[in-house]
Amino acid sequence: MSVFNQAELSDAPDETLVAESVAGNRRSLETLLKRHQDYVYNVALRLFLNPDDALDTTQEVLIKVVTSLKTFGGRSQFRTWLYRIVVNHFLNSPSRQYEQQFERNTDLTAIAQPEPDRDASETEIEEVRILCSTAMLLCLTRDQRLLYIIGEIFGADHALGAELFGLTPSNYRVRLHRAKADLLSYVSGKCGLVDPKNPCRCPKKARQMVQQGIVDKERLRFNQGYLQTVRQVVQTQKNAVSDDIQLRMSNLFRESPYQIRQELDQVFRNLLP
Repeated sequence: MSVFNQAELSDAPDETLVAESVAGNRRSLETLLKRHQDYVYNVALRLFLNPDDALDTTQEVLIKVVTSLKTFGGRSQFRTWLYRIVVNHFLNSPSRQYEQQFERNTDLTAIAQPEPDRDASETEIEEVRILCSTAMLLCLTRDQRLLYIIGEIFGADHALGAELFGLTPSNYRVRLHRAKADLLSYVSGKCGLVDPKNPCRCPKKARQMVQQGIVDKERLRFNQGYLQTVRQVVQTQKNAVSDDIQLRMSNLFRESPYQIRQELDQVFRNLLP
């Protein structure tokens, strides 16, 4: 079920839950937050790369939503109102660790090439695949990343995406196209998952990252805490095998984990007596 497609919501509509929440129904408020909190977190994780930063910003958004809920006037769908808050909060959030590192012209996935002393496990290789593919998004500006994540990875339609970013549909399409082109320009010649002719391979990169302590299978940051991929959650069909590198990139990002953070449930409990 995609939260960006209101028609797919089989339970109580958001607007009903909002009205009940404002009237003091705790269960409705909890249901409303649970419906959206994992989406917000997974957007934040791809935007900021660091799970701790993603958790912090998601909690900030949830608090802002709860404290502002009475101002929802019903002039738009609740999901539009909520994700406008998400977009505005994320775009105006302070610069984060990995953004600063990338801005210092440090390639987060480029490391020295010592001869590893052991092969990486499949778990470690998958951790590196997720880490590197997510880190590639940092080549985009923050607004480009957010637009790409919401529009391309999570599949918001152009009308909704334009409304969230305060753009006309035509301008939204132009900006999304530019973000995709800039990302493609950056990954060209790098990732072998995007283009088999590219040199980088996950098993080799994983061996190196494990040896340097960048990846620790006892403390995974990305290859844990999930039961589904993004594709399964948003219910998009996998693009057919194609020579189109843009389609390969979409497949790569949508096959990444859709993570669940139980800590987000505590936000609701902390806010209410």
